[in-house]
Amino acid sequence: MDNAVKYLDFKYDNKNPFEIVQETISQGKLPLFAVKDILEKFPAFSLMEAKEVVGIATSEHKSLYDYQGGLLSQLEKIE
Repeated sequence: MDNAVKYLDFKYDNKNPFEIVQETISQGKLPLFAVKDILEKFPAFSLMEAKEVVGIATSEHKSLYDYQGGLLSQLEKIE
């Protein structure tokens, strides 16, 4: 399921949440700082929604559920 579309209508300084994440990451900051930025700029978002936005913006995944499932497969590859 592609959850990205539900966040595209939100704006802060004419930027959607994904653009804000990319801006934060391009400054050399870790994704955790992007989660913090999203929570500060979009106070209506829950922590899970902020994590989902960052996960979608920084990976090929389309939802937090997909992102978390991908982490398990990445750990299995390490072993």
